[in-house]
Amino acid sequence: MTIEGRKDNPGIIRILCVNLEGSIAGAEQSLLLLVRFAPKTVQISAACPAGALTDKLSRLGVRTYRISSAPGKFNHLFMWIFYLAIVNLQLILIIIKAKPQIIHANSTKAVLAVVLAKTMTYKKLIWHMRDLRCSRLSGRVCSCLSSQIIAVSRTVKDKLIGLGVRAKSIEVIHNGIAIDDLPAEIRKSDPGGIITFANIGQLVPWKKQLFFIEAAERFLQDGLTAQFILIGDDIFGRDGRYEKELINRVGASHFASHITIIGWQDNLASYWAQIDCLVHTADTEPFGRVIIEAMAHGVPVVAAAGCGPAEIITNGRTGLLFAPNNVEELLKAMKRISRDREPAHNLAINARQHIVSNFQARQTAEKIIEVYEKLLAA
Repeated sequence: MTIEGRKDNPGIIRILCVNLEGSIAGAEQSLLLLVRFAPKTVQISAACPAGALTDKLSRLGVRTYRISSAPGKFNHLFMWIFYLAIVNLQLILIIIKAKPQIIHANSTKAVLAVVLAKTMTYKKLIWHMRDLRCSRLSGRVCSCLSSQIIAVSRTVKDKLIGLGVRAKSIEVIHNGIAIDDLPAEIRKSDPGGIITFANIGQLVPWKKQLFFIEAAERFLQDGLTAQFILIGDDIFGRDGRYEKELINRVGASHFASHITIIGWQDNLASYWAQIDCLVHTADTEPFGRVIIEAMAHGVPVVAAAGCGPAEIITNGRTGLLFAPNNVEELLKAMKRISRDREPAHNLAINARQHIVSNFQARQTAEKIIEVYEKLLAA
């Protein structure tokens, strides 16, 4: 397929990725992996606030354009509208300078940030839909603006269809991970050692870390021994009250010595070797990047059934699923992992094979590039 590029560089596809966050969470990790595995025929630049993301993009050789940082909290509609208006104006100038063929909005908010820029410059727009918290109005507006929608899971696609978005305009492309970065062998848990359960993610209420703490306390109350670590942070500075609630809850627990809260880690490589089981408690998870990371590193996963995790995990074969918010089912699964280390190791082996076959970042990048090519060929 021949794609028209710049006259001085024919065949090059020019993409401007728009990301409204400067810190790095799941969406930003996906952007970094896209840049890493995109072929040389795809020239990616990025518009985002200054921060850890721009630093990493620069190290990857990506041209970055700075836009204003989002307020820590959008308490007032006027503040949100004012911020979007400023970013829209900034992006018009950036698009004129960067001359992209396609604007790739890395989130729903990023689509709203390019409304004016897209309308005035007549560029093709991709909406990368990564969450389940989207109103009918936002869904309609974003879908009308977008030339193509990428959903990170079938769950997200179904959410959009429920909002009235045409199914034909949505393509499901799962997130992936860099297989080349994985250890050669899966670590086998010590049958006689103390098991370590971990919960990893942003410290936000919908991730349900309080439920993880409750399960940890119930597990220890039953006379079993284990360590529990909670890795995460209020990355974007919008849920500080919830983070304090978690810290206070652990501090007041009778089992505080068994439960540790660790700040956000950009690189979990050293932690996977210390974790015997990932417990994912969110029941409205659109995908679950940390789940595929754990599975790829040979760490057994126990997750709430439904949404993204249920698309990744086959219960009893590549992990264990429990009914959302059902602490008894979660405890049963955790005890099974704790007591049956050999079957748990077999789960980990199956899980890693599943991820290597189906969730490679290189595959994800190839599918996204195909979307670019189809848009430009249309």
